[in-house]
Amino acid sequence: MRVTSILGGHMRLDGGAMFGVVPRPLWERANPPDERNRVASACRCLLVETPEAKVLVDTGCGDRFDAKGRELFAIDPEITLVDSLAGVGVDPQQITHVLLTHLHFDHSAGALRRDGDELAPVFAGALHIVQRGELDDARNGRSIMRSSYLAQDLAVLTDAAAWTWTEGDAEIVPGVRVEKTGGHTEHHQSVIIHGGRYDLLFPGDVIPTRAHLRPYWVMAYDMFPYDTFQQKQKLAQRACEDDWIVAWDHDPDTPWSRLVEDDRSGFTAVDPEFDS
Repeated sequence: MRVTSILGGHMRLDGGAMFGVVPRPLWERANPPDERNRVASACRCLLVETPEAKVLVDTGCGDRFDAKGRELFAIDPEITLVDSLAGVGVDPQQITHVLLTHLHFDHSAGALRRDGDELAPVFAGALHIVQRGELDDARNGRSIMRSSYLAQDLAVLTDAAAWTWTEGDAEIVPGVRVEKTGGHTEHHQSVIIHGGRYDLLFPGDVIPTRAHLRPYWVMAYDMFPYDTFQQKQKLAQRACEDDWIVAWDHDPDTPWSRLVEDDRSGFTAVDPEFDS
């Protein structure tokens, strides 16, 4: 098994929304904002290659946005998921599974491409996977973040691509599991990968960056912030005890870390120092 961090885009999001109730003088030390109060946010994905499958975890923000959308979110047009995959020798047609933590555009829009005036799936031959409740909520607007669900994208993806649904915890392929966490959305799922040289946790938006390891640093985007608060502490404790690698989805500076316990803030991220 091989796991590779894949950059699926780079954008900027409102700093206040990213850090919720945390005062700006604190969070700006971790991620300095621009003149519009936007902080840097990578859209990191994972490529998991096993003997039987090539699983892509999340797809980033994609390149399907028009000029207005690119300007609003400061999306870097030079960074695309397809180019990042090509950089490690993988063609979209080789992807067998697209595993989505949830359906907000910065995690799912990279599954689509512009085809003239239309949208088309990037991974047409892949099985797309998300929690059933997440798709239901996205379709029916059951979210305070309903604008983060793009109706046109969902319609195209569900009509033109193959899908299956998880309902709670499930194994996707041998060595790749999802655990339903809730928190960020009611049906958000995190991904745990076993069987390689190192076990790995992809918490998704429950712990989007190293800064969000702090217990009360919870995004204003989260539908269920107390669930996020609880889940991230449980996941961080498991990652620390079992020496997992933690792969961040939105950290602007690093794709992954190991965790160590910290008496002051609970857990601290350190460089993994992989063995050769």
